[in-house]
Amino acid sequence: MSHAVMVAVVGLSVGGCGRLGDAMSGDPARDCHPDPETVAALRQEPVLTRTPPGAVPTSVTESVSCGWDGTHTPDLGMLEREIAGAGAAGDVSRFYADLARSSGWEAFDQPSHVYDANKSDGTACTWLLQVLSAAEGTYRVRITYTPRDLRPTCL
Repeated sequence: MSHAVMVAVVGLSVGGCGRLGDAMSGDPARDCHPDPETVAALRQEPVLTRTPPGAVPTSVTESVSCGWDGTHTPDLGMLEREIAGAGAAGDVSRFYADLARSSGWEAFDQPSHVYDANKSDGTACTWLLQVLSAAEGTYRVRITYTPRDLRPTCL
């Protein structure tokens, strides 16, 4: 994926976050903190708590990063879990499409992963859902959100 496309994807993942570049243009090693209320809400999202029949999930991991590392865009806030034994990509895509739709996520018209969607967090910030293929029958379910230190950019 090109750098320009990745920047656009990051822009979508923090949709409506106004002057994100301004908020991130300072110290590239700036300290950044998760937003506990957002993390708690995301941990209750069905797309993160439910898995396709027969799949075996790992525990959810959390990470947060507000700075740019060379040419790599930041992860921002992220919750991720791997699911193994989930079946074919088409079946996994349909499972998450149905589950996401029923819980308010909006699918991308042209996804670049097994499944891509976004959802408003109730402010001007947006959550990004990605279901990525990791290996045959294994997938990563990833939700990206705006960390606490960047939230003023989209409120």
